[in-house]
Amino acid sequence: MRLRLTLCALAALSLAACQKANVNDPPAASAEAAASAAAPAADAVAKADVIPAAPPVGVSLPQLAYVYKYALAAPPQKVRGLMSKHEQVCWAAGPAVCQVVGSNVSEDGPDKISATLTLKAQPTWLRTFRAGLEDDTKAAGGRTVTADTTSDDLSGDMVDTEAALRSQVILRDRLEATLKTRKGKVSELFEMEQQLAQVRGQIDATRSHLAMMKGQVATSELRIDYRSEGLVAADGSLAPLSAAAGDVVGIFVFTLAFLIRALAVIAPVAGLGALVWWMAKLQDQRKRAAAKPPLG
Repeated sequence: MRLRLTLCALAALSLAACQKANVNDPPAASAEAAASAAAPAADAVAKADVIPAAPPVGVSLPQLAYVYKYALAAPPQKVRGLMSKHEQVCWAAGPAVCQVVGSNVSEDGPDKISATLTLKAQPTWLRTFRAGLEDDTKAAGGRTVTADTTSDDLSGDMVDTEAALRSQVILRDRLEATLKTRKGKVSELFEMEQQLAQVRGQIDATRSHLAMMKGQVATSELRIDYRSEGLVAADGSLAPLSAAAGDVVGIFVFTLAFLIRALAVIAPVAGLGALVWWMAKLQDQRKRAAAKPPLG
């Protein structure tokens, strides 16, 4: 019973220190309050447990994870080469700068090819790479269809995760100190060790989550969708003519496909109708021949 009261008191002290800092102080003051609460156990904290203090008020910057999406159109015979070129540029930059997350090519016909390339890269390198996309596409006889940029602000999640990590480290250190100095029953010591193991597991999970968010901020994602286009023309006075030419081909192919399907349905029905008509006519001739009086 005394052991449970001790554990509850330790947890309550840690949570009270964190909640007081979060409610009454700004972000920087909250970090200082948490650091003050951790002072008695500072000597026992390893270097790996040191958490960077929150930045001063007015210096905090939003932690943004950027995602860029491009759609490029090029002649069918150029789609594979264009994607391969962009993929090779990423490989040449090295895994520390750019990584190919995924790539695929699908072909539904000689004139209908699509491909997708997904990259994760450093923002500075990716900015230069994106600037050259339009030139590469024009050189291949294509054009940029869409270019979208989205971002996810992870600032709040990172601040909350760092605060939770500091609180967990403080609780772990106090449990370790209590376990070293406390003398009691084996069952009580075993229960305290289980509590300590649970807190250590929470610390590892929190660190992993924080590292994942930092990785999202440190690198940006770029997705490029390639598609084939038989006639790629710049917007201008000839654009309606190009669109009309494409429509004519589409209408002709659609009409031809419809006639083939209609013929496949009508031909058996027409053949069966002709057979019934021929049999009825043959039977009528026989009846007439039977009803005709014999000669002489």
